[in-house]
This record gives sequence, structure tokens and C-alpha cells, in this order.
Amino acid sequence: MEYYCIMVKTGEEKAFKERAIKALKEKFPEVQLFFFQRMLRSNRGEYFERPLFPGYLFLAVEKLSGDFFLLLKKQKDFGRILMDNRNPTVLAGQALEELKIFIHNGEHWGVSKISFLPGQRIKVISGPLLGLEGLVYKVNKKRKRVTILSSLSPDGKRFDLYYEDVAPADVSLDVSAGRLSEKENTGV
Repeated sequence: MEYYCIMVKTGEEKAFKERAIKALKEKFPEVQLFFFQRMLRSNRGEYFERPLFPGYLFLAVEKLSGDFFLLLKKQKDFGRILMDNRNPTVLAGQALEELKIFIHNGEHWGVSKISFLPGQRIKVISGPLLGLEGLVYKVNKKRKRVTILSSLSPDGKRFDLYYEDVAPADVSLDVSAGRLSEKENTGV
């Protein structure tokens, strides 16, 4: 499968996804579109869902052909395929690994527990983004949020994650025991 990012009209991501899947599935049954949403909390403590990447969907297709692209382009609210329609960029490397974690954990995300040290990489230790690592951009301890940089977008898209439990970077989650434990330093 090849993975791409496509730009659509902001606010119309869900409707575009439904229309595009309906139009494309007959000729290209393997096609998948992903629209990631996350749970946020208001100042009043109420939870609500918002897009993680407003105006963007992620596309998985066996091979991006001319026929496929023409059908996709005809869909209402289509903007472009990134980087541009003439030179579509296949997601690869760290961006693809991050996208696969997102896909594995589903399109609707709850609150994640993360482990971080300011100015260093963080690692999500539980929740829908389990295993994701990212660079800390900003920490807001009062609101219990960490802003990280995503490698999925070339402009360094930032998004906030809530945290419930914080552990130093040299601590891992022992899933079987359900507790935090120090990593063994094997010198490798």
C-alpha cells in the first residue's frame, strides 16, 4: 500500500471521506481514507472531539494511478494531494511509522498518558497513541497538556496531548504488571 496526505475543505473532512469512499470503492476496493479526531477538554471540564489535522485526510491505496486520481479530484471539496497534484509525495520513513501508529489506534482518540522530560523526546505509555514518540514543543502543567511536533506534516504540525501520569524518560510501562518500572541498561 502507498500512503498519501490529501487536503480538503476544512470542516468538510467527514463528508468528503464518505463521498470519496462511495465513489472510489467500486473501482478501487482496497482504498482507505483516514480522518483522525481527538478528544479535548474545555475549561469547564467537558469533553468534545476535534480533528487532529483539520483540512487533511490520509489516503491508503495499492497504487496511485491516473484513473484513481481523476475520480478523487472530481469529489466536492477536494483541494490537492500533498505536496502538489503533479508531484504527489508518498509518506515514508518516520512519517509513515507515525501514521501506522495512528491507523492502528483508530480514528477517534481518547486521552493518552505520556512520559516526558522537557526539551527531550516523549513517549506515550498508554492510551490510543501507545508507542508514539515525538519532540516536546511545549508543556502546560496547569492544563496538563504537552504540545508535540508531528513528523507527518512538512510544516511541523503541533498538537496537544493530555497527560494523567508523568514518568521520567528512562522509565517504561510494564504492561503485564500494570505499573511503571525502570528500563534495564544493557549497554547495547
